[in-house]
Amino acid sequence: MVRRALGMLLLAVVAAWARGLAAALTMEGDHAAYWRRRSRSPGTVTLVALGDSLAQGLGAIHPERSWAGRLAEEIQARTGSRVKVLVLGVCGAGVADVLRDQLPRVPEAALRGEPGTLVALEVGTNDASGGTDPEEYRRLLTELCDALPAGSLVGDVPDLQRRWVRPAGVRLAAVAREVVAAQPGLRLVRVEAATHRMAPWEFGPDLAHPNGLGYRRFGRAFTAALGG
Repeated sequence: MVRRALGMLLLAVVAAWARGLAAALTMEGDHAAYWRRRSRSPGTVTLVALGDSLAQGLGAIHPERSWAGRLAEEIQARTGSRVKVLVLGVCGAGVADVLRDQLPRVPEAALRGEPGTLVALEVGTNDASGGTDPEEYRRLLTELCDALPAGSLVGDVPDLQRRWVRPAGVRLAAVAREVVAAQPGLRLVRVEAATHRMAPWEFGPDLAHPNGLGYRRFGRAFTAALGG
């Protein structure tokens, strides 16, 4: 009886994982469509999120659970104002992609740092997994940060945990912190520290992206960087 119960439990776990993996296959398009719709909603405060799939919330069933969505919720709770969210981050993007493709799409008011606007950036995961040279990452991230307005939030690289890519992530995270430290107008988001020792149940069905629980860590890091 015990063996049969364990077997049934294992089958249930595998079935649930398979359903989640099937959902993950359409997640990229579904999440991108959600953020396109969200960008058309009015707001008195505008949040612009730059970066990769973590801005879109890949891995979480609900895209608003991403760090961008959680940051928007916190801003709305603090200000009482409706937040317009413009997620420019796309799956697979590295720092060169953000600089070339996303930065030109940031509204001029946000680039000027006008009241009621905030720019936030989290990039480096794909650079770590793709083998971007740390000094090239430094050069590109410095150029990108030079273009961001004072008060922008810039994250370091998450703790990637997978043994083969973790050392590269650690190196790029250190570079990111050095780049932000050289820009006194920017605010560092300590994503690496926030994502240490993530539990297996904090990952989505692809076992690479956080799920809604995992994104809580990112949300706390961005909220802490807001200060106040």
